[in-house]
Amino acid sequence: MNIPNILTLFRLCLVPLFVVVFHSEQNMHVFATLIFLLASASDVADGYIARKYNLTTRWGQLMDPLADKCMQLAVIVSLFIAGQLPVWFIVILIAKELLMIGGGAFLYSKKTYVKANLIGKMNTVVLFLVMTLFLLIPDMSKALQTVLLLISAAFALLAGSGYLYLYFVHNKRFRKYTGRNKEGVEL
Repeated sequence: MNIPNILTLFRLCLVPLFVVVFHSEQNMHVFATLIFLLASASDVADGYIARKYNLTTRWGQLMDPLADKCMQLAVIVSLFIAGQLPVWFIVILIAKELLMIGGGAFLYSKKTYVKANLIGKMNTVVLFLVMTLFLLIPDMSKALQTVLLLISAAFALLAGSGYLYLYFVHNKRFRKYTGRNKEGVEL
């Protein structure tokens, strides 16, 4: 097991720790936020190290996004249970994730993959910032919460619908965002 995979495993171990700390009886939001930030930093580090030193593995390609989604899910569910996130926001995130999972499974069955694009990366950054603010400021004003959630929801919808648009409306443009199949044939 190499360094990037160890960091991914470490990030997976941080998920239950985050949940326990967030839901502890003392006001531990700052510590929960630090755990979330540590997990996010380890995600950046493992990706950088894996690419820079050519240490990518099939295990890492599977487990890295799983670790990310597990932490995101833990934070979102925890914030929802705490009454900080409305149902409509959860529905949008679930719809976007189901679209991405379904699309990813379909492309995997076709022996291809989709490269990350700018909108998807921006969606991840915005969601990260919004989750961090919600963790740090549990008593933020409803108006600010609504604005932040609307911004994050807009990026989630853009990211999800962007893939649909590229695939269904402009299939040729979509091919620019896909990689080669296992045989190395350009799509």
